[in-house]
Amino acid sequence: MASARMTIMETTMTDTLRAYSSYFPSELHFGSGCRRLSADIIDRLCAPSPPRVFLVCSKSVFAQKPAQDLLESLGSRVAGTQIGVPHDPPLSCVDEIVAAACACNANAFLALGGGSVMDATKTAALLAAAPSPSPVAEYFRGQRPLPPRSLPLLALPTTAGTGAEITKNAVLTDVEKDIKGSIRSPAMVPAAALVDPDFTLALPARVTADSGMDALTQALESYVSTGASELSRGLAESAVNLLLRWLPQAYADGSHAEARLRVAEGSMLTALAFSQSGLGAVHGLAHPIGHALNLAHGLTCAVLLPHIMRWNYDCRREDWSRLGRACGLVDGAALLHAVETLAAELRVPQDFRELGLREEHFAYIVRNCRSGSMKANPRPLSDDEVLALLRKLAGL
Repeated sequence: MASARMTIMETTMTDTLRAYSSYFPSELHFGSGCRRLSADIIDRLCAPSPPRVFLVCSKSVFAQKPAQDLLESLGSRVAGTQIGVPHDPPLSCVDEIVAAACACNANAFLALGGGSVMDATKTAALLAAAPSPSPVAEYFRGQRPLPPRSLPLLALPTTAGTGAEITKNAVLTDVEKDIKGSIRSPAMVPAAALVDPDFTLALPARVTADSGMDALTQALESYVSTGASELSRGLAESAVNLLLRWLPQAYADGSHAEARLRVAEGSMLTALAFSQSGLGAVHGLAHPIGHALNLAHGLTCAVLLPHIMRWNYDCRREDWSRLGRACGLVDGAALLHAVETLAAELRVPQDFRELGLREEHFAYIVRNCRSGSMKANPRPLSDDEVLALLRKLAGL
């Protein structure tokens, strides 16, 4: 009997050439201290009306000096606040922000925090622009079309990883339906973003590692995504180079100003890349796995990244090698080794066996992994192939 043989066809980016569109914030500033531009930008976004800004801020950030300095500079422009947003924000959190913003007649939003703050605020700014906002669940579940425009939003990220200050989507949790998913619209791209690495100086090492690996994952997935273009690949290449070089230093010494600046820059470039290209199977699987196990998104991506890079390796061998050489490495195999070495240095587990992944989770993960990210992966995974990977990740 002849044995079955699997053939993996190598493809490159030139095989997927097509037209593409780009959606970026109208105004993007990067650098230490650029938060000081906030008041002037808010005034311009709200003109000719007096600004009435609704601020959404992470609890951990609110008491820090850069945030307090920012609030002082905004003064009476701030009409209302929401301090604290849950991890993977539930739909109810967005409804609360919309109601509070409408109650104080806010005409703009300011998001100051990590990915959860960004996603909740981007969604609230979009829904608050509707004449009579409906519950976010109706939009999330596709029962109602999204509003065509958003109230002006100024985004200031305080972690270096999610890139949500750039993108046109928000990841939310539908607790009632027990799913984690996205709302997306070009109207959700913030009107302006200020990427100030000073906010990252106080990040704990674990958050630095997880958010940094999230950024690296996004850059690597963007580079080989089926939606990649010359624009997105150039940005992703620069991001990978910066993150491989500077993330270990930022993790080892959080007070190292240049390392923090370069990691923040790498994260920003990553977001500019993947917001145009889409991602891949790491993010397709990370959402249901992270939701099922209640894990931080960046950590979930970090565990998955080497496994999915190996899965995709043969069908993108030339592109991995091109990227590796751009990063000063010999080839794509050296790039994969560099990513695995970095993950070990940042104490990322090699699988999910100690993080609680069990066979009872598999059906849920398979059922909920078929997102746009999964479709953009260069090498498809069938349900049986996802199950085989899950068994390996669970140590079965």
